[in-house]
Amino acid sequence: MGYKTQKNKNHPVIAVMLWVCFLTAVAVVTYLSFQDGEESKSLGMHLIQYVADQKYPEQNASQVQMDSLIYQIRQFGRKGMFFVIGILGTMAIHFSFKKCNWVIKTGITAVILVAIAFLTERMKEFIPSRHYSYEEMMVSIVAVILGFALVSVITLILHTLRGVFRQRAATTHS
Repeated sequence: MGYKTQKNKNHPVIAVMLWVCFLTAVAVVTYLSFQDGEESKSLGMHLIQYVADQKYPEQNASQVQMDSLIYQIRQFGRKGMFFVIGILGTMAIHFSFKKCNWVIKTGITAVILVAIAFLTERMKEFIPSRHYSYEEMMVSIVAVILGFALVSVITLILHTLRGVFRQRAATTHS
């Protein structure tokens, strides 16, 4: 009994940590998404220059190569961040609301994550020197759903296995 009480005391701390990580990731993506286009370009230029020097060590990268590299890095970053947001958001909700129906909390999670991916791209219409891109929005949505699906499937499998083992234990002790 004492172990169970100690175990339950740790849940809120872990849940808060997951929410802080999730909200921080969303804040970072929002900050990067809502920047002026020129600020956005200058923010990552040091990283891009470093990668360019590694990729093209014998020569200075041409403008076409730099533009391609910038695009690749931004797309990789977009996919990675939205994948992480999908994982963290799903974990935070599943961990915080363990007693809620799995289908309901999973559905709500999917709606929230897709809304974040949609809005961070759609709101670019209102930012100077930025543009809305349907393709980039879809990349963000797919990445967030992949993170969401990974955690959701794992929690469903664990929930199902836990039910099977509890049922076996109940029939064994009967």
